[in-house]
Amino acid sequence: MADYPNQPRKYDAVLGGQAPSGGAILGGLEGVKRRLVSPVETLRITALTEALKYGEAGLDLVIQALDDASEQVQQAAFLLLQKQRTQPKVKHVLQKYIPLNSVLDVDYTRLQDLLAAGKWQEGDRETLAVMLQVCHQEENGWLRAKDIPYFPCIDLRTIDQLWVKYSNGRFGFSVQKRIWQSIGGEANASWETYCRFGERVGWRVRNRWLDEWNLTYTLGAPIGHLPALGEDRARITVHLRSVGDALFSRLEACQL
Repeated sequence: MADYPNQPRKYDAVLGGQAPSGGAILGGLEGVKRRLVSPVETLRITALTEALKYGEAGLDLVIQALDDASEQVQQAAFLLLQKQRTQPKVKHVLQKYIPLNSVLDVDYTRLQDLLAAGKWQEGDRETLAVMLQVCHQEENGWLRAKDIPYFPCIDLRTIDQLWVKYSNGRFGFSVQKRIWQSIGGEANASWETYCRFGERVGWRVRNRWLDEWNLTYTLGAPIGHLPALGEDRARITVHLRSVGDALFSRLEACQL
């Protein structure tokens, strides 16, 4: 029997009777389309998952949802497409698309422009600036470990995705987290572990922590070298063992 994606399947609900001709179809691809224009955000998000049951036509609906008015719907569509990223169409879309989502309406346009232009040092400083804005620490000028557990996952993901995309996977918080885990990094790790991490990402050379001006702001830098948050490496004993610990834990909680 031929499979007609626009028609209800055996698990789809039908309004007005059991036969499709006897009432309005709530299931099938048409039902998905109707839910995707619902004013109820949760219905639209649920419909995205169901859309993938309907092949290429359903995939197109998920791609279209990247332009939804709701950031939550955009993010749901993006995460679903990430799981389908091996498909050529999806891969092409994701290469061009990064949602600049923010729970607190922080504008990430300047950060995107700097990283897209390969201005890594300026981008590093802008990363610190936007993170201070999220944490309401602009006046203090530094991040506090106690603020990091409350850093919104959506904002952290936006910042990380920008770094990963424009560095071709060389830079980003998620890249640093994987390096940290690969050397056995964990909360309250030994000082030797922090030193190994510093050596891997190029922040520590010949037993000396580098300051901001001695970091390498090119794609030739070690993997995970950036972002360094404009940090003076002379304060690394305080920064990496407090903010660093908190940030790695938050990345894990946010599934980054």
